[in-house]
Amino acid sequence: MIRSLLVASLGLVVFAAPVFAGDDDVLVGKTIAGSVATKAANQRNFSGSELGGSRGAVLPAMYGMLAGLNAYDGWSTVKAVRLGATETNPAVAGVASNAPAMWAVKAGATMASIYAAERLWRRNRRTEAIITMVAVNGAMAMVAARNASVLRGMK
Repeated sequence: MIRSLLVASLGLVVFAAPVFAGDDDVLVGKTIAGSVATKAANQRNFSGSELGGSRGAVLPAMYGMLAGLNAYDGWSTVKAVRLGATETNPAVAGVASNAPAMWAVKAGATMASIYAAERLWRRNRRTEAIITMVAVNGAMAMVAARNASVLRGMK
């Protein structure tokens, strides 16, 4: 199961590049305003500072994957706790039974990871930014696989 989840996650990263590449033409259109908006978007990152080079599609795809994995982890943890399971992670055991608190923790963890990778990227430590996101996504994929196994066993 874990291998399947990791292979699927890697597939999302690899095959996301063509999807992201085509989005600008579809969403912005072939207008003068669209060309200006596309050029401005390519020159700035999320915080508005100038970028030395293009980020490509890999890092944003990993951000999306992390958000999805954290969302699944939050949902599956809350559901499993409601069905009688116990949270084994002591860092979130206190909030696992409180859905709003769990979602706040998951959102904070997702944003902290993305912020750390963005800081590395902006400081021209791009390989480290990508390695960070691969490690975080890998860890979350294992957590998600474990949660799926626990839920499957409870039914």
